[in-house]
Amino acid sequence: MSYRQPTSLVKFTDADSGLCILSDGALRWSAPCLFKDPFELDHHTTLNFDSRLLLTACVKNTLGLIFSRDDPKGMSPLIKAIRRWRLEDRFDSEEEAEEVLTQLLMSMVQQREPELLGLIRGWQRYSRGVRILCLSQGHDNVSLWDKNAAEHTGLAIRFACGDDTSLEAPKAMKYTDNKPEITALSEQLDILMHQANFQIEEGFAEKFLCKSKLFAKEKEWRLLKTFDEVDTEEEEAQWFRDLQFKHSEVMAIYFGAEMEQKKKQEINRIIQRKYKKAKLYQANPLHEKFELDFERLNPT
Repeated sequence: MSYRQPTSLVKFTDADSGLCILSDGALRWSAPCLFKDPFELDHHTTLNFDSRLLLTACVKNTLGLIFSRDDPKGMSPLIKAIRRWRLEDRFDSEEEAEEVLTQLLMSMVQQREPELLGLIRGWQRYSRGVRILCLSQGHDNVSLWDKNAAEHTGLAIRFACGDDTSLEAPKAMKYTDNKPEITALSEQLDILMHQANFQIEEGFAEKFLCKSKLFAKEKEWRLLKTFDEVDTEEEEAQWFRDLQFKHSEVMAIYFGAEMEQKKKQEINRIIQRKYKKAKLYQANPLHEKFELDFERLNPT
């Protein structure tokens, strides 16, 4: 599915963090490990299979091709060997073939092990060095106000994004049933059996652009930046970057329905000093629906 590039996106935050964002003119981009999401991949993530499972899958698939009615497709050395075995009626039974194939394919899997280790090291480097900013398409999602804006006591800030802004290339999240993997067993099987050419490392960023369909209504967008010089000795809690934005990029600010008056006054003072052109809104719950209405506070 293709998505139209947005011209603005929204950051939901609690009141204190919102004060820091507006006061410092900077947004926090975090390493994946700071999301505290058990379904989010990070530098601790490992493969979902080992060499034993890869060998088992390779043997099973090879057996299926040898004893299938259909001629196997492809020109890899293994597929050519399977065609030859079929023509020669090399194996009388699957049991006989399995024993021979296990020994034969074991060496192929062992030769693949250094590549897999290199892939894991590459993933660890990338996931340590990437910093992610999470934004939303809309400002009226009640669940986001509850979850990301401290139960409606925080605020939402709408930023201009796209060309000539600090938020240049946002990527839409994909909502699926399946959790992403560093590399799937099926990919490695295709490499072994068909010499498929997957550019796995080039797709590392995509691993951070996938969430469960349960969250589809959030319409999340993410921006990713990679940094080569990352101090891995530093505490993981410090794996973030506060990156500046232009004051002119703040288009609108929405106060939560339960924000304390004192916090609102503090934020208003910063707005009057730095963001005079930003539109201000107050969130109010509707009486008849589980929805929010947004009242404009400053003149048009």
